[in-house]
Amino acid sequence: MSDSEPMCLKRRAFDLAAGGIAVSLIVPEAAAQGGQTGVRVDLAVYPEKRIGKLTALTDDVPVAFTYPLEGQPNLLFKLGTEALRGIGPQKDVVAFSALCTHMGGSLMGRYRRDVKALGPCPFHFSVFDLRKGGMPVHASATQNLPQVLLRLDGDDIVAVGMIGLIYGQHSNLADGRLAPGTTPGRTDAPRIMRG
Repeated sequence: MSDSEPMCLKRRAFDLAAGGIAVSLIVPEAAAQGGQTGVRVDLAVYPEKRIGKLTALTDDVPVAFTYPLEGQPNLLFKLGTEALRGIGPQKDVVAFSALCTHMGGSLMGRYRRDVKALGPCPFHFSVFDLRKGGMPVHASATQNLPQVLLRLDGDDIVAVGMIGLIYGQHSNLADGRLAPGTTPGRTDAPRIMRG
């Protein structure tokens, strides 16, 4: 190759060089964090809201509520089978945003009790498995449904936070008024869970 010819970089050489650059940028960041990597922690303190009574729930009958802001629809479920982050004696009580993560379609009235799933979304038919943290199992959605973190106070079910970003929000607590019935959150209680 002469000095006047343009340099031709083959794909394999490019991939190897790009991989080396990425590793050199990521490894120091992980080392600076003491070797810990994972989900970035949002330190926002969510409000609390009593959303129902454990003894009043019926298997496979969703209960609608708004949280953390007005107009943010969610559904509370007693699945009758253990679920990821479920509460109660059977660990089967969970709650999720009722807005599809793909394009914000309403999932109200779309609970599939036969498979413990929410969907299909009216826009692109996404379906979410409620036993597995709202994981998308069909169609266009690629992110889990935001899950409402729940706490049991005696018989009261209390919403205490969210895992995931609600569709259309840049922050779950920005640009709106708190949903009716919310109270300031306990600062001593954990608000964010990993994975």
